[in-house]
Formats: sequence, C-alpha cells, structure tokens
Amino acid sequence: MLKVLIVDDDSVAITNIKVMIEWEENGFEICGEAANGEEAIQKIKQTDPQIVITDISMPVMDGIALIDYLNINYPQIKIIALSGYQDYDYVRKSMLKGAVDYILKHTLGAQSLLEVLRTAKTKLLDELSEHAKKRMMEDQIKKSRTLLVQKFINQLVHGEISEIGEIKQQIADLNLDICDKNLAIVLFEIDDYNKISESSSPKEMHKLIASVQNICSEILKEYVKGAVSHVQNGKFVIVFSFGAIRSNLFINNTIVTTINRVKSSIKRYLNITACFSYSRPFADISEIHEYYKEAEAILQGRFFKGKDKIIDELSHSNEYLNLDLDEERTIIDALRTKNNEKIEEYLDRIFTKFVTNKISYNSIQMICAELINIANRVAREIGIDIKRIYNDKDIPYSSINKFETLVEMKTWILNLYKNLICLIDETKFNPNYSEYTRKAICYIQNNYKSDVSLNEVAEYLGVNSSYLSRLFKEDCGIGFVEYLNQIRVGHAKQIIENRELKLKDVAKEVGFNNYTYFFKVFKDVLNVTPVEFKRIYR
Repeated sequence: MLKVLIVDDDSVAITNIKVMIEWEENGFEICGEAANGEEAIQKIKQTDPQIVITDISMPVMDGIALIDYLNINYPQIKIIALSGYQDYDYVRKSMLKGAVDYILKHTLGAQSLLEVLRTAKTKLLDELSEHAKKRMMEDQIKKSRTLLVQKFINQLVHGEISEIGEIKQQIADLNLDICDKNLAIVLFEIDDYNKISESSSPKEMHKLIASVQNICSEILKEYVKGAVSHVQNGKFVIVFSFGAIRSNLFINNTIVTTINRVKSSIKRYLNITACFSYSRPFADISEIHEYYKEAEAILQGRFFKGKDKIIDELSHSNEYLNLDLDEERTIIDALRTKNNEKIEEYLDRIFTKFVTNKISYNSIQMICAELINIANRVAREIGIDIKRIYNDKDIPYSSINKFETLVEMKTWILNLYKNLICLIDETKFNPNYSEYTRKAICYIQNNYKSDVSLNEVAEYLGVNSSYLSRLFKEDCGIGFVEYLNQIRVGHAKQIIENRELKLKDVAKEVGFNNYTYFFKVFKDVLNVTPVEFKRIYR
C-alpha cells in the first residue's frame, strides 16, 4: 500500500476524489487530507505519505509553493497537481517544479486518476530500486574492503608478510590510517564467545563482530591513527600508529584510555564483556608479529584472572605440576566416604597452587584430566556406569578445553564429584536388603529416565509383582513408586543446579511424562516446587 495525502481547500472536491476509485484494491490508501500547503506540511510530518495530490490555487500556501517545499525537504514524495484553470502557466510551473502529472479538475475521472497514480507508483518504485542497487553496491564495496583489511592485518600479525615494501604498498592500497613506524598492539577477546555463537545465527554473529569493529574505529578516530580487525573466534586486534609521538606516558595513557572506552562501550551498547591485553610500543611494523605474540601470551592470563579484565602482565610460566600420591589418595578416600567438605578443601588447595605457582595452562589441563580419571576409577570400583556421572552433553576430556577461566574449570570438576557422591549414595545398599530388592534398585538407577513400572521390574527379575512390592517396602521402608520418584527428583535437582534447561525439559529428562505430576512429586519430596527451588538456588 502506498500512502496518499489529498490537499485541496474545496471539501467537496476532496470527497469526490476519495470516492472516485477503490483505493485499497488498487494498492493505495488515503492517509490524510489538508486544506492548504501549510496544513499539508504538518500532515506530511505525521503520516509520511509517498504521494501527494494537491490543488494549485489555495489560500495561505498554494500548490506551487507546496511543490517547492516538498522538492527541497521531501524529494522522494511524488506530486500530482490539480487545477480548475486551463492555464498553461500553471501547468508549466507545476511540471517544472517536479510534479509527476497535471490534471484539470473538470476532466478528472476514475480512469485518469488511476493512470496518474500508477505513473507516480512506477516512478517511486524505480527510484527505490535504483537506491537499493546503489546501497547494495556500496555495501559490497565496504564488505570487500573490510575483508581485505582483515586478511592483511591477519597476515601481518601472524608473520605471513614481513617485507617492508609490500607492507607499505598494501597500507596505501587499502587506504589504512596507519604509519609503518612507532606502533603498539591491543588484543582483546569477547568473553563467552562460544556460548554466544551457539545461541546466535551466523547473521547475528556477523552483525556483532561488525558492531565491535565499528565501535573501535569510532573511538580510534578520537585519539590517534590506527586500524582494527577481527582475527578469529571473537578475538580482535587494534594496531595503534603513533607516528612522530615519542612520549611513553602519552602512548601508555592513549592505549589504556582507548581500552577503557572500548570496554565500557561494548558492555553498554552490545551487552558483552571482553578481556584486553597490549604490547609494548615497537619501532617498525615489520616487527609486529613478535609483539602480537607478546600480547597474545599476556591475554592468556584471562584464564587465571577471570573475565572482563585488562591484563597487563604474564600470569603464568612454563612450570609443570602434577598430583602427588597423597593428594590422589585423599581425594579418593573423600569420594568413597562421601565427604564433600574435604573434597572442596582439597580442590581449593590444588587450584590455589595453580595461581600462586603460575602453572602453565597445559599442565593444568593434565592435572584436571587426572582428577577426571580419579572420578572414573571410583565409579568403576563401586559399579556405577561412568556415563551417569556426566551430563549428556559432556565429553569429559574435551570439556576441560572449553572453559575460559580457572573458576569455570574448578566448578565443573567440583560438580562432577558432587554428582558422583550422589550416585554413590544411591548405590550403597543396606546389607540386610534381599537380593531382589538390590536388583530392583539397580534396575531403577539404570532406567529411571524411561517409563519404569513395578510389573516391568518384576518380570525382569522373574518374580511376582505383588511379592516384589511387599519385599521392596519391607526392605526400604517405602513403596516402589515412592522410591522411583525420589530417585527422579534427586536427578531433577542436580540438573536444575548444574544445567540451563526449561523445567518441562527437566521433567522429561528424568522420566516424568506428566508435567503437573512432576510438580506434585517434586513438592512432596523436597517441600518446594521446582520453580521455587530454581529461584532459591539461582
């Protein structure tokens, strides 16, 4: 629908135009009417029409004056002129001023009105098409240059281009605002980039990266020459070019001020955080690769210092560390005896040692792999299926590679141990339980996610269901269904604590087919609803 504004001081003429054709059937709608040019200007501001039909002879501001105004302020609007005068001068003036067409009122009919409206529509769409083509070409040129700049800077910082003549030529060809002398590098990486990427479309991620680069470019303009580029996976590099400036104080202040501006801007406008590092100033652009590696090594300190930080020194060394036998035995004993406090105490001690001794990242990964091995070993000893101690999406040894900070890694291992202790608690039987009760409990623990029933378990064990029901209640003090529900609620509680799942999905995950029944059982077992528990835990 194209919006049309009618301007005429004759209300009868306006009414006649309004009823002359079926507007909407023909792709038009009347968005307003005005009695003179001044009133029309106010209506245009309010309704934003694409076409204006205006009389020429009107009080206050006539049609010629209105056409003049629209040509200057709203050149995209198409104008159709009307007049009761067979005066060539009026026709000539309105057409010269930019009217699409001119109709004499006494010859105006449905056919002639539709013809001029369609002419206006065609011109409007043609112009929009040309505008769209122009914008597309501009966007393509901009994208091409952005990609070329990104490729050039990536080659620079990774040492793929080192010949000074080639570097200067590319700087000139890409019209980059940097010199080849007296430079510094800032490197930063978006926090939780992988999580953001998993929950966003490629188009959204492209927009995010472009927004970060635009923010950096605008901030750079306020200080010194420079260029910014996305390196990979949410990591960006800013190349500062200080030219003839030699003051170390000025250079350092400029870098830190820029970092703080970028840091606060991406948080405010994009709702993301990042960690930053920067290199020492260096004399020649051909050395950029070495100083990039320096900034990269410093940025690895994010693992120790956490997110949303500016890191200005190396936080780790290449020192190697491993678990000694006493620590390993202590953790195994704590797991076997289900001593959560002792486990937390020893994990705190181990992870504190990582920081104080500046242990290398590779060494930390190896120790965490040892801690996973301990959990697997204890699970096997007790007869617990190893798969049960991990969340469905966890691949144990690759999970430790995905964490961006030491705190995240420690939390994951602690939750792993807590989960194992819960499973040990379930698996430990009273020695006085009958063989059938023990086997029924094992069956429940291995199949609680499916639609388990007393009859199914009895058939599996080869006994009568009434006999199994009576035996189970005598041993456990509660009925089969009540025991099954307690197991399911226990696992639901762990999922709510450790994973971001909707409660309906939690219910399905632990074997409840009815969401309402899940709420009732959860409340019966824990005295709070799942919603209340989630709110309290968070």
